[in-house]
Amino acid sequence: MSFERFAKLTLVSIFLIIVAGAVVRMTGSGMGCPDWPKCFGLVVPPTSIDQIEWDAGKVFSEGQMIIVEEQLWSANTAFVSGKAYNQSNWTLYTKHDYASFNPAHTWTEYVNRLIGAVSGVFTFVMLLMSFRYWRSKRKLVYLSALVVFLMGFQGWLGAMVVYSVLQPVQITIHMLMALVIVTFMVYLISEIPKSNKKPSYVYDKGLKRILMVAIVLSFIQIALGTQVRQLIDEISSSFDYGQRELWLGLVGSTFVIHRSFAIVLMLVNTLLFWRNYKLSLGFKLVNAVFTVVLIEIISGVTLAYFDMMAIMQPVHMVVATVLFVLQIALYFQLKKSLIQQ
Repeated sequence: MSFERFAKLTLVSIFLIIVAGAVVRMTGSGMGCPDWPKCFGLVVPPTSIDQIEWDAGKVFSEGQMIIVEEQLWSANTAFVSGKAYNQSNWTLYTKHDYASFNPAHTWTEYVNRLIGAVSGVFTFVMLLMSFRYWRSKRKLVYLSALVVFLMGFQGWLGAMVVYSVLQPVQITIHMLMALVIVTFMVYLISEIPKSNKKPSYVYDKGLKRILMVAIVLSFIQIALGTQVRQLIDEISSSFDYGQRELWLGLVGSTFVIHRSFAIVLMLVNTLLFWRNYKLSLGFKLVNAVFTVVLIEIISGVTLAYFDMMAIMQPVHMVVATVLFVLQIALYFQLKKSLIQQ
């Protein structure tokens, strides 16, 4: 497989992490695994409550967790339990005080982590493959190494999200870091040597300026959307996930700002589309950006007027990410067109 194809495959795998993360948020599965990187101290997570409860004559592995009196305990070493519970065999888990088990949440979060691990392997293999450009274009090696580092950092941030019991700020930083990784991946792919065929599009300074504004707006909008989502999670929990029609009204000014940014984002991307069409610049990605913006607006309106429809929540987040990726790709295409002209 060519380096370019594998790099694109790696980008898809990173995008799948974002999709999986959106599903985790939709289902409220963020604490499905209360520890990191294992899940209840196990490589393969539990499927039933009896696996994380103490019982006589039961085999426990070192680090395996159980829930006792609504607290998490970790096995000090591998052992077989006797007839009576011996607390000296266990250490209280102190990184947080969350102790609950829901098999659906646990496996949803586990799949999310599994996708992250696979993506991490992909980025490392991409780094190894990039060394074929060590003499011809060393920048690709450096960018690949940077992506590997950022993926490791992102994994650490994921652990911090768990340890903080899903603190809003931690979740927002985790999401924005994913966008940073995607940005560098798109940049890396744009730098891969291609044929010297002259591009069918024309560089335009005005288009670039509009695009820069659109990218900044998208980045802010995603950050605001993450905050809105966190507030919705807290409000829905307080209503025991009922009375959905009341949730959005209680979010307050954060949603109003998010909605206002959506209007501005729509206008800016419409201007982007119009300039590309009017000047016949030939950037097909602009059409894709405009189409995705329309889908994002529709999904947002659906959420607002249909009581935060559950299925639309991950759709809204994923489409926003697709929009950001397309805008970044368009930026590097513009940059490349200036160099080639």
